[in-house]
Amino acid sequence: MDVILKPLPEESYMPVRMVVYETLREAIFRKELKPGDKLVENDLAEKLDVSRTPVREALRMLESEGLIERNPRKGLFVKGFTAEDVMEIYSIRQALEALAIRICCQRITEDEVAELKDLYAKMVDAFERNDDTRLFRLSQEFNEAIVAPAKMPRLLNLLGTYHEYLRRFRIVSFSKSPRKAQALKEHGQILEAVIEKDADRAEKLVKMHLGKAIEALMKEINEENFGREPERPVSPVSTANRK
Repeated sequence: MDVILKPLPEESYMPVRMVVYETLREAIFRKELKPGDKLVENDLAEKLDVSRTPVREALRMLESEGLIERNPRKGLFVKGFTAEDVMEIYSIRQALEALAIRICCQRITEDEVAELKDLYAKMVDAFERNDDTRLFRLSQEFNEAIVAPAKMPRLLNLLGTYHEYLRRFRIVSFSKSPRKAQALKEHGQILEAVIEKDADRAEKLVKMHLGKAIEALMKEINEENFGREPERPVSPVSTANRK
């Protein structure tokens, strides 16, 4: 385990176990803690400058979440994600987002429509400038903003959890030009359906969008072809930001 874990900040208002949990969880997401790394309670407590109790509680939470696993007589190890895990998480996200987008079509306000149109216009601009970092960040914001009008906190919290799980996987597929352009076009089509309050079409487009996303990602994983950058396509055209 090569990752350098720093002592936790003393000013945090969260319970110590939650700070430890979030710290270790983020390290796993960032692959600072890699699959196969052994997690030793005493070592983690020393590096984070906390007692063993919050570390033990945090490890139990990570184990129940499936991010680490216990090997009898050997200890706890980082599990990370398998292709099957990614498929499962995308399937859950697809079901939740399809529900959220239907409710969104009923509850979205004119101000929220204006915010989404502005956000989509910024995404198109980032694409045109070939600013992948900005485009990915705006895409993340769009994914949250497009379902926020559902105004269902528990549902949105669940979606937020799965968005976080998928963040590092989306970076892989999103950086590939064909998928990047297609994803932007699909976002525009979903926005159009929401603006028109067409719940059936919006749900269908969301399912199609996420289906294509997982298909592209699985292709990249199976081919282990992360380094090749195909020819850059033209910018997708959508009427969403012109309405």
